[in-house]
Amino acid sequence: MSLSRRSLLASALCVLMPPVALADDATASMLERVAKARSTMTTMRGPFVQTRTIGLLATDVRSHGSMVLSRPSRLRWELQPPDAVIFWVGPEGLSYRSTHGSGRLPEATGRVAAALEDMRLLIGGDVQALARRWALRLVSDTPDGPDIEAIARVPGAAFVRSMRFSLAPDLVRPQKAVLVEGPHDRTVIEFGKIEVNVPVDEATMRGG
Repeated sequence: MSLSRRSLLASALCVLMPPVALADDATASMLERVAKARSTMTTMRGPFVQTRTIGLLATDVRSHGSMVLSRPSRLRWELQPPDAVIFWVGPEGLSYRSTHGSGRLPEATGRVAAALEDMRLLIGGDVQALARRWALRLVSDTPDGPDIEAIARVPGAAFVRSMRFSLAPDLVRPQKAVLVEGPHDRTVIEFGKIEVNVPVDEATMRGG
């Protein structure tokens, strides 16, 4: 696989959010609360800072980006340089545009597409629809918002081994996600000011 191809897939993996399986009543109750809080949300947009730790390179790669979500089924995820890539998730699948080209990710990278679809569901969709392949645990529920951990039920079946994500007190806006891909590889995504129910140009929500 070429370096550019690896970089493209790595950028996609940086934003994946794997599906989860309910662990207990507290977790199930929290997901119900999140679903209720999001029931009137139609759009979401805002910036984020992504820090990717790559063990083999013994360094951190820091990128800025922005995301736009339009319910019920579209997500636009853009990373500025050094990644310089845009991903679009929609009913028709996953497409991308980068400095190396554009198009749709092939079936061989179907897990990447599935992961980005899970990301869309997690940050602004029906989180209860994610209860399939991962064990999820409500770590804490404080006035600052809930903190949830997910661990892969079948190791190796997903690109991410585990993750922790935090939501704002309104249970709608994401605050932070920590994705662990391996012993020395992880990605931290810290969201900035997230706007909800704002106008979105639907033409920008579809890739070429």
